[in-house]
Amino acid sequence: MDWLRKTKWLIRQEITWDRMIAANIRGWRFWQIDERIYWLYKPKGNDLIGEELKSMHALLTSIWRFSPERENSHPAPFPVELPVRVIYSIMDKKKGVVIDPYCGSGTTLVAAKILEHDFIGIEISDEYVKHAQERLKNYEKEIKSVKEETAKHVVLKTFKERKEEGKFTGRYRPQTNNRKVMDSRQQEQEMTLFNYVENNKSPPRICKNFNIPKS
Repeated sequence: MDWLRKTKWLIRQEITWDRMIAANIRGWRFWQIDERIYWLYKPKGNDLIGEELKSMHALLTSIWRFSPERENSHPAPFPVELPVRVIYSIMDKKKGVVIDPYCGSGTTLVAAKILEHDFIGIEISDEYVKHAQERLKNYEKEIKSVKEETAKHVVLKTFKERKEEGKFTGRYRPQTNNRKVMDSRQQEQEMTLFNYVENNKSPPRICKNFNIPKS
């Protein structure tokens, strides 16, 4: 990661791609089935993190489980669902230009095309350039996979909506009057226990004998 420290880019998040491939039964280390995806962001003024993701995208975890493409001659293929998740989560409904400087077999370009973005692919291999061009001509075959991925980006109610309606939002639930009453009672009980422990200096008793019922 030394090269990254020399640039103006910051790591916004590290994502793990679990390739879900079969384990190796021999070797001198654990079978490596994951790869890292680094989400980089170039600060704009005092903005060091960029825009917030929408809830329907943010609900997905930082561990992505996709199997590599099976029918692909490229030595390091990834499924179209992977770039779809990246592009759809970050861009949402906005349109832009997707650039892949090492486009290989064109997976990212197909994802961008189906999501209706402009795209630029760069590749030095004539073989893979032809492969990518042919794949783009037949992009309809991959629409089903793209739709299956975008269908995962769904949330019934956002955090803000649940909070405004007084619904459960974990430890950030709204402070209703009932909640305040419960908090005051809990504090009173905790103070009572605290005073008891402070005033009772005798060592705790240890129960050594237990009657275990016979089954």
